[in-house]
Amino acid sequence: MEVVYEERFGSQLIAPGGGRHDRMNDVRVGDVIIHWLSRKNPMKWKPGIYGASVVAGPLQNDSGSWLGQPADTIPLSNYTALQKPLLLTDLRENYEESILGVLATLTEEFAKPKRTIYFPFNRHPRAGLKPNEGYLFKMPQQVVQLVPDLLPDSDWGGFDRPLLAPPVSGQNGVRQRYAGFCADPVLKRAIEMQAVRQAIRHYEAAGYAVEDVGAYRPYDLEAVRGDEVRRVEVKGSQGHVQKVILTRNEVTNANEFDRTDLVVVAEIQWERHLDGTITTESGLMNVYPDWKPSPENLMPLSYEYFLD
Repeated sequence: MEVVYEERFGSQLIAPGGGRHDRMNDVRVGDVIIHWLSRKNPMKWKPGIYGASVVAGPLQNDSGSWLGQPADTIPLSNYTALQKPLLLTDLRENYEESILGVLATLTEEFAKPKRTIYFPFNRHPRAGLKPNEGYLFKMPQQVVQLVPDLLPDSDWGGFDRPLLAPPVSGQNGVRQRYAGFCADPVLKRAIEMQAVRQAIRHYEAAGYAVEDVGAYRPYDLEAVRGDEVRRVEVKGSQGHVQKVILTRNEVTNANEFDRTDLVVVAEIQWERHLDGTITTESGLMNVYPDWKPSPENLMPLSYEYFLD
């Protein structure tokens, strides 16, 4: 379990070499990393577990920088968000005594004087269950078995297989899955660009002249064929898509301009290389022509509040 308080997580482990960060040397390719976001995070999200990743490569010495000092890194892949974050309050309410019971058993079995088992939780004398202070901890299999919501929904049988969400029924008979939130901005951009490239090829094959206008318009593409002008909103994902995130301007544009299409590209495969670059492959594309965001399908993620 990685304990972080930054906005970016899920793409790599990073810590100064040696000392109390020696646990970086225990990490192996194929291990699952669970990401705990501490209460100090700048997004003001509640403390808890927000997702999991798979270790994609070995430790690389002095390959990163942490607080201006050289740091070791370990590349991660397949970041998958929990469908619902597993918050500290949830763990305290439903699993506190069970988790602390695992701690007591492992301490009795393995801990000796001057030896630490690096369990991810301890008991606060007043608050109860709390994460240990530090960066990287060993998550025992017993805890994973006790807490069914600890990992993203999956149909995989072991930690050495990719994280995949199980299918759920969707509208219009379309097979859909929860796609999750990508916290890695580099990966997010690579997925978005792959989706845009596929959308451009689709409209060009249909005889449109296509311009990428996403940098300065509230939509991604403008497709022109004769007198016909279409605005295209493009969304990309690593998994099957059940929902997409829309900005206020994207919704306004779609409602005000009749010929607005929504293009969703799902199951985009990607690979992160040791130099940090990401390559992508084509995904499955669905086109929703003349799309209008129906009010009953829109769910607000946040509100603006004007102070009196």
